Amino acid sequence: MIKNQSFKKLMVAPVVISGAMATVASGVNADDHNFFSDENVEILIPFSAGGGTDTLFRYMQSYMSEHTPGNPTFQILNVPGGGSVLGANEYVILKEPNGYNTLATSASTTIPFMIGQESVEYDLRDMQPIIGVPNGVVMYTSPDSGIEEATDLQNPSEELFLGATSPTGIDVMTLLALEVLDVKDNIEIIFGYEGAGASRTAFMQGETNLDYQSGSSYQNNVTPLVEEGSAVPLFSYGFLGEDGDIVRDPAFPEIPSVKEVYVDMHGGEPSGKAWDAYKVFVGVVNGLHKTLWLHADAPSEAAEDLREGAIATINDEAFIEGGADVLGGYTPLVGSELEAAINALAEVDESTLEWVRTYLEEEYDVTGLK
Repeated sequence: MIKNQSFKKLMVAPVVISGAMATVASGVNADDHNFFSDENVEILIPFSAGGGTDTLFRYMQSYMSEHTPGNPTFQILNVPGGGSVLGANEYVILKEPNGYNTLATSASTTIPFMIGQESVEYDLRDMQPIIGVPNGVVMYTSPDSGIEEATDLQNPSEELFLGATSPTGIDVMTLLALEVLDVKDNIEIIFGYEGAGASRTAFMQGETNLDYQSGSSYQNNVTPLVEEGSAVPLFSYGFLGEDGDIVRDPAFPEIPSVKEVYVDMHGGEPSGKAWDAYKVFVGVVNGLHKTLWLHADAPSEAAEDLREGAIATINDEAFIEGGADVLGGYTPLVGSELEAAINALAEVDESTLEWVRTYLEEEYDVTGLK
């Protein structure tokens, strides 16, 4: 497990459960907790089966069933489309706030909400968070690109092609990173890939020579490529430290952050609107990369029992050990730590978001932002 004191606002250590709560959480007593007894809890996942979010919550569902009072059965419902916006909209519009319906989101759900994509009908600030899993991002290249380290992006010897999904999804962080580093004009970005899995496949097939993956996906799918010499790590997007600055991703302490690359390239500290926006998005998105939510007006008993199940789950050694690949070295968030991450989303300065909207409209012809 990753342990880094500078991340205590983002990375939460397992919660120690004692007394009556421990009795309920580890050996669930249905007589004391009847809300979920013999019931089903649906987890709506707004992505296709097999992706990172789907894999994470499919792994989590049996542990949540074991530790949630009443031992409900957790069932997965995949509703892909619109980069996760379609399924998230369906959840808030069509699913009853009865406590038996939950929503799993990722960065691809958070960013369209942040930038005000017109098709978004959900408001994450109005939902109740149950458990969240932070996750970073790493960019890498092919040895055939001629790029040996991130500073080489300033003067590439070969054409560079980066596969991406949409300029209104998780790619926003990538676009801001390239803007901060002042290398976006050296890279042709090919939008339209269905997701990170598709862009990674394109990289492996030689269609592109730059790619980025979330931390857990990088650990599982790209590290073997690095070890065999067919991929070269460039930089991580980093995490927001306690001092409000970007620090290295704790899962990849050997890979420099965007800030470090900027200093190497330009000889000074980054600053300006793009940098301010980048820090905001990294702070919120990486901290809430994958989250399980409940309707704001769901019964309080449901929220309490689900949170109790989440706390017990992350204290289950089998869950942590068996989920090393799925969790990617990041510790799940619950309780006050998760609430702090949600508060960060609510406190994002509107002027920063407006700058990002204008930037996307002017540089990438994005329309439909409000």
